[in-house]
Amino acid sequence: MGNIAFPNLAGEIAKRGIKKSAISSALGISGKALHNKMSGKTPFTWPEVCSINERFFPDKCKDELFTRVDKEQSTV
Repeated sequence: MGNIAFPNLAGEIAKRGIKKSAISSALGISGKALHNKMSGKTPFTWPEVCSINERFFPDKCKDELFTRVDKEQSTV
């Protein structure tokens, strides 16, 4: 699955067919910056969390979308 720190967010993006470029554009950041945030290398800011939630997933809870899964927890 690669390095995805926010699987719920990634899943909803895929399920709804939202282009990551649309999200990065809405946030005013580069695609690479969004990738770094999705992989957990850099944190999402609270305004970014709110913007993603309001623009793309108004029917979803922020806590659910941005539940973080760290690599240490996912070893089975």
